[in-house]
Amino acid sequence: GLVRANLMYEQELAERRLAEKDKQELQEKLAMAQKMEAIGILAGGVAHDLNNILAGLVGYPDLMLLDLPEDSPLRKPLEVIMACGKRAGAVVQDLLTLARRGVMQYEAVNLNDVVSDCLGSPEHRRLALDHPKASIDVQLTSRLSGIKGSPVHLRRAVMNLLSNAVEAQPQGGQVIVSTFDRFVDTPLKGLGGIPVGAYAALRVKNMGESISTEDLRRIFEPFYTKKVLGKSGTGLGLSVVLGVVQDHHGHIDVRSVEGEGSTFEL
Repeated sequence: GLVRANLMYEQELAERRLAEKDKQELQEKLAMAQKMEAIGILAGGVAHDLNNILAGLVGYPDLMLLDLPEDSPLRKPLEVIMACGKRAGAVVQDLLTLARRGVMQYEAVNLNDVVSDCLGSPEHRRLALDHPKASIDVQLTSRLSGIKGSPVHLRRAVMNLLSNAVEAQPQGGQVIVSTFDRFVDTPLKGLGGIPVGAYAALRVKNMGESISTEDLRRIFEPFYTKKVLGKSGTGLGLSVVLGVVQDHHGHIDVRSVEGEGSTFEL
């Protein structure tokens, strides 16, 4: 009788611990959702105001360049102003994505095309120049299922993942980008829960330092970054990735192991 009572007591303790753990996880998810909503409202308002300002910073230099001779000393400063305006515009688009106020144009998309577009983009060329020792190994399956999505937003998400993977290895190293079909046989919970079904998947893996447990819990929060704000990032990159994944009814999984780098799978 005493043994049975002890077993029942231990089982009751285990159930209580599990209930407390579930309660804590729910509280953390609620706090995160409330934080994201508040930041989203702020980001949306700021983004629209900045958009109006940037229209002049990008548009007027472009018009002035049309009337300037090729050898004008003003040409270079105007081109710099216009380029800075476009870079600021990209940050505004990140803010709009974060606030879910960007215009989503959904169409049939193949993730292989999205990856190829990213690798041929000016952003990737600049990334390659800044990190000449980094190499990207591309492994795209030839029979990848198509998805319904927004190519512009998907490219932004993939480019953010590529930049993070390269920058995680400042001394150089290999980044592996792969696509494949995956059948999910049990519903996935967490960052973008998805039901059972067939999905197109993208994996970006780097061999840099592992991500700490604390950072793994917070890396998708807006403005949470280990980079130098304003110099190598805005702190919005992974927040944008998560927003894009959720808008495409997808799931994101992050694994980081000491000595094996980090893997982001969408």
